[in-house]
Amino acid sequence: MANLFDYINAKEIAAYVKENPANKEPYFAETLFPAKTQLGTDISWLKGSNGLPVALQPSEYDVKARMREKEGFEAVATEMAFFREAMRIGEKDRQQLNMLMAHPDNSIALPIIRRIFDEAGRLIEGARVQAEIMRMQLLVNGKIDVASADGRAHYVYDYQQQNKYKAKRAVWGAANAAADPVRDLIDIADDMELKCGIRPSRVVMNRTTFLNMIDCQLVHKMMFPDDSAMHMFVSEQQRKSFIEQVTGLQIAVNSRKFGKLDHSTGLRHATEEVKTIPDGIVVMMPSGNLGNTYYGTTPEAADLMAGTDAQVAQASYGTTVTTFKEKHPVQVVTVVSCVMIPSFEAIDNVAVIDVSQKQA
Repeated sequence: MANLFDYINAKEIAAYVKENPANKEPYFAETLFPAKTQLGTDISWLKGSNGLPVALQPSEYDVKARMREKEGFEAVATEMAFFREAMRIGEKDRQQLNMLMAHPDNSIALPIIRRIFDEAGRLIEGARVQAEIMRMQLLVNGKIDVASADGRAHYVYDYQQQNKYKAKRAVWGAANAAADPVRDLIDIADDMELKCGIRPSRVVMNRTTFLNMIDCQLVHKMMFPDDSAMHMFVSEQQRKSFIEQVTGLQIAVNSRKFGKLDHSTGLRHATEEVKTIPDGIVVMMPSGNLGNTYYGTTPEAADLMAGTDAQVAQASYGTTVTTFKEKHPVQVVTVVSCVMIPSFEAIDNVAVIDVSQKQA
């Protein structure tokens, strides 16, 4: 007779999650901070103070090369954050599954096994969600601040974001006649280019901020100077395309939200959510990658891969899946763990604009 472990084990769960089409569509910041793996839990990188390249110096033949110092770079070193949660199949669930698998047509157990895989998959997806929350916190705050629902584990990393701006003319929105997002974006892009030598090429905001931007009266009047009464209908796409063309900035809208865990129930919180980009925040950035998402070695991967009765497998997004049996009470436990942190080498080339406030 087939054993429960023949179906529910770390290798099968990891393979099931990897093949799930829902996990193949990247989150917004996954493309800006691509994944890298490394041994251990310590991480270091170089943060450039500006984007200005320096020409290689001329040299004579048959002399030693001049030594260039690492001027303009700051070494950043830290320890990665650790995340881990588990789920279990209790005694009643195991007995029901064993009865179904003992049936001549044991395929009737597959819907229940698939449900168990989906529950384990949600833990693995949770690791992916946590990575996106950390990346987006870096992007909009220059700081990571994550804590467990019970408050026992708390990680804070401050990357010292220096390029912070406010709306130069007026708070963005249709109610403010002086609001001028087009000139604000051009002015800040000019300032960033003067400071770091690289001109930003794209901005990201949530939909609330995007609507406040395109609804500004001056945007309409720039497009149609003769329509002072603003009777002409202009679509969102037309206004977006106009702003992109005039500013030279590609506009992305990211309104993704994630649920929060309610520690009292162990389930998703009924009311609280995590916004990846708060209202009124615009992030301006150059093209290309801004950093990397580093995944380190989990304790399970380091210590349980061999010589134990636990089954360990590497799943997508740098996570480790571990399954093992407990003898009393009898149950099968699935543990999902992850060690990770994003780097932000391009932080000095990124600007954060609070358009809900006017510059003094």
